[in-house]
Amino acid sequence: MLLLSVMIVMIVLLAAAVDPAQGQELQITGYSVILTCSGGEDGGVTWKKDDKAIDKENKMMYEVSAEQGIVKGSYFCEYSDVKHMFYLKVKVCENCYELSGTVAWGVIFGDLLITGLVILCVYTCAARNSDGTQKKASNPRSVNPPRPPNPDYEALDPKMRSSNALYAGLNK
Repeated sequence: MLLLSVMIVMIVLLAAAVDPAQGQELQITGYSVILTCSGGEDGGVTWKKDDKAIDKENKMMYEVSAEQGIVKGSYFCEYSDVKHMFYLKVKVCENCYELSGTVAWGVIFGDLLITGLVILCVYTCAARNSDGTQKKASNPRSVNPPRPPNPDYEALDPKMRSSNALYAGLNK
């Protein structure tokens, strides 16, 4: 029984979430948000913000200007016995563009594809310019180095060199 009542509540909430609000419209422009009570008539709609009357003209549409680029608050429109609520927390700007998730993923995928093509192009150009055979690096050290230019230094005598000890003949 409890499960059935929970399911009914979930279905009602889901239906309310899927069904858009009747009689309310919202339009975001530049630095403002335009609220519309489409069920009422001009002159018969009362607009309130946080339960305080804000519009003296009683029109169907009400424009909310942004403060520092943000429009927020609870707005109500009333006509006849109907009351609609608009809860706003909107960031607005003059040159903003709305970007859907599909477009964002498309841009990311396209960027990865172009990057991969550039990498492939650089690899093929580099492989084409090389011979394909690896050359051994030449030995930069010469076999017989030049003699030191300063007479205070002289080359080590080959007799003094020993393979057994590092400085074998220095103390002799």
